[in-house]
Amino acid sequence: MRVLVTAASKHGATREIAARIGADLAERGLEVDVKRLEEIEDLAPYGACVVGSGIYLGNWLKDARRFLQAHAAELAERPTWLFASGSIVGDPPPDEDPNALRAGLAERLVQKTRAREHRLFAGKLAARELGFVEKIAVRGAHATDGDYRDWRAIDDWAAGIADDLNEAAGRA
Repeated sequence: MRVLVTAASKHGATREIAARIGADLAERGLEVDVKRLEEIEDLAPYGACVVGSGIYLGNWLKDARRFLQAHAAELAERPTWLFASGSIVGDPPPDEDPNALRAGLAERLVQKTRAREHRLFAGKLAARELGFVEKIAVRGAHATDGDYRDWRAIDDWAAGIADDLNEAAGRA
């Protein structure tokens, strides 16, 4: 089965998560394309999709929201998983931070795409890469620089996706 893994990423950290998920799926016998959103012309070649976005001010990035809107029907026709990265508050910032996303956002995205799951991962903060407005928001949230991504949690989540897809294909 060919799987598309894609993500919108403002500073690259979420794209790195997408690459890791793609590598994890490939290690488990799946054919994987890891692409930038803007490179995707058609979902027809894919039997499953994993779509992600960085989180800014509680929302998915605009490009990712547009992608989901444009392809919602196609995503609903195949196994789809959604993920986000951006929880940066706490010591350390937790995965699945209930305050990182706007209320009900994950549920709306899952409903729109009929995704099997939406997973939120802690993010990475490098203040030197931020614009002026982003720096103000980060300062207001009392966030500190650091890479808070939990690679083990990301690998485990990807392994679960691979297990589901391999089982569905009779390759358990």
